[in-house]
Amino acid sequence: MLRNVFVSLVLIQLSTGIIIQLPDGQVEGTTDSTRNGVTYHSFFALRYAQPPVGALRFKPSKIVESWDGIYDGTVEKNVCYQVYENSYKENEDCLFANVYTPVDLSNSFASELAVMVWIHGGGFISGAAYQPEGGVGPKFFMDANVVFVAINYRLGPFGFMSSGDEILPGNLGLKDQQLALKWVKQNIVYFGGDPEKVTIFGQSAGSASVSYQLLSPSSNGLFRAAIMESGSALSPWAYQRNQTEITYRTAQLIDPSFTSGDSSELLEFLQSVPAAAIDNASLALSSSIESPADYQISKGFFYGPVVEAPNEHSFLTELQYGLFEAGDYNQVPAFIGMTNEESLGLLANGDLSVLWNAYDAQPSILVPFDLHVTDPTLKQTIGSEIRNFFTEDSGFNNNDATGIKYHSVHDFDKAHIKQAELMSSHSTVWFYQFSYSGLMGDPKYNVPGCGNVTHAEEVNYFFSKWYSDAIPDNTDMSYFPESDQKVHNRIMALWTDFAKHLNPTPAGVDEEIFQYITWEPVEPDEFKYLDIGEDLEVTYGYPKSEKYIFWNDLYQKYAVPPYDTF
Repeated sequence: MLRNVFVSLVLIQLSTGIIIQLPDGQVEGTTDSTRNGVTYHSFFALRYAQPPVGALRFKPSKIVESWDGIYDGTVEKNVCYQVYENSYKENEDCLFANVYTPVDLSNSFASELAVMVWIHGGGFISGAAYQPEGGVGPKFFMDANVVFVAINYRLGPFGFMSSGDEILPGNLGLKDQQLALKWVKQNIVYFGGDPEKVTIFGQSAGSASVSYQLLSPSSNGLFRAAIMESGSALSPWAYQRNQTEITYRTAQLIDPSFTSGDSSELLEFLQSVPAAAIDNASLALSSSIESPADYQISKGFFYGPVVEAPNEHSFLTELQYGLFEAGDYNQVPAFIGMTNEESLGLLANGDLSVLWNAYDAQPSILVPFDLHVTDPTLKQTIGSEIRNFFTEDSGFNNNDATGIKYHSVHDFDKAHIKQAELMSSHSTVWFYQFSYSGLMGDPKYNVPGCGNVTHAEEVNYFFSKWYSDAIPDNTDMSYFPESDQKVHNRIMALWTDFAKHLNPTPAGVDEEIFQYITWEPVEPDEFKYLDIGEDLEVTYGYPKSEKYIFWNDLYQKYAVPPYDTF
């Protein structure tokens, strides 16, 4: 146990920064302050792993080696390759962690603060730990007196290709996250954090990643709590069933003359080509969607988590649904939730009529892949049942509200609710719905008949960031109405109190901020959730109850076991 160890390893206190000693070497960081006057230290792009290049490309990451001299942690460095974006910062050498601490490292200190480790989202193909690329500013967490860590992990083909066997088993991005957590466990004491008080949290694919970390036996003991926002290992987009086909297709897009079906030759080929060639091939593959029947968010992102063949570095070898159902996961306190209309962001794609018309003309497209139904006639029957339920027998008929509500529940909500429901039989789990739409959330869409908060809006209430020329700094609360400020204070208190106390509304703490309510966990026979609107409200029953019950009944009626996603 390293708790309450007093540490005094500062080598030099600089006017604008600090140099400290870690077990593997010295690192230099910067010193800054929040608008509330809290002084904190930032250490950017600290290596937690050896660069995954050369013979280490498509291999599990290895812990960083010691170094001589002073490591420069004063500037942000590379981001991992992004499928859709091109940045001069893209590089395979990207396995870094940012560490921020409000602890005065210039004096002896007790390593006792709770630690919150952020796993970014981005569909497993984009995102970063850094500012401005990731919009992951730490200042609100510094005000809340926790140590905050944000990590990079390999994305797209570099992080999630798999040959379906032990040669290239997959899940490298998830294994990177796991190694980063091991690095935190070993090093966070030197930043004033308690390695026994680590909470992992993430949004979207980051949330699904947290869910997968719960499922991996090799992540046991690396964290004591988990927060999942709008993503689950049960989400239909967060699991890839056709990984072998996709991996070989990627190789053939790099070089059409590569026709080998041998996985060892595949790995040798992929390790021999330039990283940019792999990146370009992944973009070509991801851009090849030809019809709504291949819609990745429903079918599974091309580059995503897999169930591995057993191997020396296995992360996950069994289906996720069964593990949650059996209680065979890392049973730590957790909360999971969603916004009240996750799929409003579909409007960013412009005219959606092609999608809605396809659903009306060919309702079998609506049948979830995780039902494992193959008979065309039965698929048409099930698809018609889904269409008629969501459209009240009138068809989608180019109605954006109807289609968005269908996608919110199918792509996001039902998986979140089901995971919480399964976990409630084995461990303590809370559920929330974020339904407050305010300026601080940066809302962009409004569709009559839909909820008003889309995917990722809640994140804007806890990360300090640049919004626009008009709002260059969201830590200046004068830009926002009083209701936004209250919601910001509440979400920060809920998240950080959970990290500190393993209870999001602990007795005697922040009671006025919480309006004197108690957020109770889900029970196996009684679902309940906290609605985070302008006010807090504990609600009994499922959010979007009628729609969730419809899907639940549909799976019981038609699904072919074993389940994987939901």
